[in-house]
Amino acid sequence: MRRAPGGAPMSRTGGVLLVHAHPDDECFATGGLIARSIAEGRRVDLVVCTGGEEGEIHDPSLDAEEARPRMREIRAAELDCAVAALSAGGPGELHLHRLGYRDSGMINSEANARPEAFWQADLDDATGRLVSVIREAKPSVMVTYDANGNYGHPDHINAHRVAVAAFQAAADPSRFIGSGPAFAVVKFYEIVFNRDRWFAVMAEMKTRGIALPWDFDADPAADADAEALNPSNVEAEPSSFGVAEGEITTFLDVSAWATAKRAAMDCHRTQRQDFGWLLDLPDDLAPRFLSPEHFVLTRWPERGVPVGLREESLFDGV
Repeated sequence: MRRAPGGAPMSRTGGVLLVHAHPDDECFATGGLIARSIAEGRRVDLVVCTGGEEGEIHDPSLDAEEARPRMREIRAAELDCAVAALSAGGPGELHLHRLGYRDSGMINSEANARPEAFWQADLDDATGRLVSVIREAKPSVMVTYDANGNYGHPDHINAHRVAVAAFQAAADPSRFIGSGPAFAVVKFYEIVFNRDRWFAVMAEMKTRGIALPWDFDADPAADADAEALNPSNVEAEPSSFGVAEGEITTFLDVSAWATAKRAAMDCHRTQRQDFGWLLDLPDDLAPRFLSPEHFVLTRWPERGVPVGLREESLFDGV
């Protein structure tokens, strides 16, 4: 096994460790990566930082008032269902790690100020929890959100902070000495959304009269923020969502695992507002959202990130 500059062992054949904020986050942008890695015989370690207690309830089989106090339990069961769906297709192993924090809700909300919320967590404590997982799992690559959490949610932002801190600390033998021998992960990726692909498909949805998800369908005259997200205005404000295709380093074909990815999404029934629109799309449109999955390689301490890098696997060069 090769070693990082600091002397910590560096994986050459390991798997992938993903750091996500809530139950359901694992499916949309990385469900294919998880299922494909399992099919390739790799170890997958899925870290979920919170219990998702502040999520909305869109499962018609539940009484929202009765279910609200049980959200952590309900969403834990949904996550177990999704993990089973994603790990059913191959010889690899999926290891689920719950960091144990509470969902922070949105900035300035009552939930955001709770002492047990992830947003209020001591960064060193959270980093130590993740370092323990990294040193036990010994992944070749790590995956999480960008610095803005991809869309500004505080738990996503904090997941990025903790993942970066743990990526660095895990390789340092002077940090978290009681958490196992130092280990250097080879590559660190951030999840991105391909702006060009998203707007092209959403423009087609709009032409067909299919309702767009989230606030993409908002009237820009009524909401200034919506103007940047409305596909009809992409030429005026193309930079407010996602990443341009030319800036993406890694295009992962997961079309062969679309069924598993959709099954995992369907497990998160309380979060139907996030996935229902995609699950209900016509068969010719849904695959264009499901695959490929897109990532940007942001840290490769051993080599540096080559200018103009284009790759089809997160494990290239590992």
